Amino acid sequence: MNSQPRPPVHHGPPPRRATGGDTLFALGVAALGLVLAGGLLAAGGGAWLAQYLPGAGAAAGPPSSSPAAPAASPASPVPSATPTLTAPPPGTAAPPPVASPPLAPTPAPTPVAAGPFTMNLYREGVFVHEHDKEWCVAAAALGMLNVIRLGEEGRTPDVSAAAQRALMSRIEALTTWEDSHNGGTGPGGWAALLTEEGYPYEVRAYPSRLAAMRAAASALRATGRPVGILAWAGVHSWVMTGFEATADPAAARMFTVTTAFVLDPWYPWVSTRWPRSEAPDAPRDAADLKANFLPFNLSSGPYPGRDGQFLLVEPVDG
Repeated sequence: MNSQPRPPVHHGPPPRRATGGDTLFALGVAALGLVLAGGLLAAGGGAWLAQYLPGAGAAAGPPSSSPAAPAASPASPVPSATPTLTAPPPGTAAPPPVASPPLAPTPAPTPVAAGPFTMNLYREGVFVHEHDKEWCVAAAALGMLNVIRLGEEGRTPDVSAAAQRALMSRIEALTTWEDSHNGGTGPGGWAALLTEEGYPYEVRAYPSRLAAMRAAASALRATGRPVGILAWAGVHSWVMTGFEATADPAAARMFTVTTAFVLDPWYPWVSTRWPRSEAPDAPRDAADLKANFLPFNLSSGPYPGRDGQFLLVEPVDG
């Protein structure tokens, strides 16, 4: 029986023998693996490496005091992203509640001056009538000293002509040409006399009657001392001992003086040119102030910084 020749079997290329380069490459890969394993162990990755390299966990140091949690089986459900609150076991005390940080204290609201305000320093016996028709500044200054000294020192008021004459001479000596172009007395001499007596005063000018009366009330309220007013366009002297206002000047920036309590040294005389003088401590309303408290305007002028202004002799803090 004749047999057919079998087809040659293809076994691929002949096997290649390992060379020296192959051996060096294998050794390099093994060395690199050892270096990486050592780095992981030094960085605290022994626990992770132990899952892949047997014995690596022992090289990572002593076991942790906390037992490792068992790995979840494939059938274990995926935990919810929202934690579930569970009650503590019986007999176990519940953890104390966490205290919230204290809230910052709310600042107290600023008090608002409400309603009208009244203040008056007048006392019986302090008024001084001018003994000479030219002595209104001296009489006003003496009346102011009486109010201050009685209220602050308990001194008996002095209304004598001798005391008034002495003050008149002193005010004339303290008055400069800039203060009065025709000699005599001026508001600067008036303020200088009171300051010399130990009670600091200054002459101040304001562009309107409203502003001047507001300033007078504020100064009186702050110092507890009377205010001098240049009445009758600057030719006469008043003493403001008190006021009524729509609000307390010490607590409100905007207010209106509705009434002024005034000592007018001309009283009980009657002027043929100016409104009738009122008794001591008579209230002067807005109409009275408009008729008597006029812008400074003397025929002996000009007086820069004063002409057309409303002048006061104000107490100031020493």
